[in-house]
Amino acid sequence: MTKRIIYNLVCGLVLAGIIHIIIILLIPTFGTKDASDQLAQNNSLWEFVTLSSVKASNIAEIDPFFEIGACRYDLENESLLVTGPDTDAFWSASVFTEDGKILYSLTKRTAIEGKLSVLVVNPIQMSNLREIQPKEIETSILVETQSNKGFLVLRVLSPDDSWKPGIAAFLDGVQCNMFVAS
Repeated sequence: MTKRIIYNLVCGLVLAGIIHIIIILLIPTFGTKDASDQLAQNNSLWEFVTLSSVKASNIAEIDPFFEIGACRYDLENESLLVTGPDTDAFWSASVFTEDGKILYSLTKRTAIEGKLSVLVVNPIQMSNLREIQPKEIETSILVETQSNKGFLVLRVLSPDDSWKPGIAAFLDGVQCNMFVAS
């Protein structure tokens, strides 16, 4: 009886060791496929793309009740202004650094007048905006970041198929533009 228990323990430890080694060897393959890398493969800078239309993206499969879109940016020379048309659907937007750290998150309820308008700037651009005071900053949520590269993810709630046409129209109307304060 004790020989059988020892035999099962040794077999279990050997199997656990093999599985451990396989996982360690697979980390470089799967560990580098984060959201930023997937977005970089599927859309260029300053382009808003609906992730359900991108076949290679696993990001859109996270929650079946949300339609997801994203926009990559580089604040080296210009700021990012993301705007969208009015919609009855609930939406949330999150700004991330290139390595996936969340900088800011907002929803339709916390946005100014419930409209999607987010201005992402670096500290130098923020000081320029304070001097110039363009009209866009009155109706936009300002997000200041130290990191020049990143992405914005927009999620729109789609409770059933009857909402899909309105949500598609909203996502088609989202603009991801370079913003030059003048």
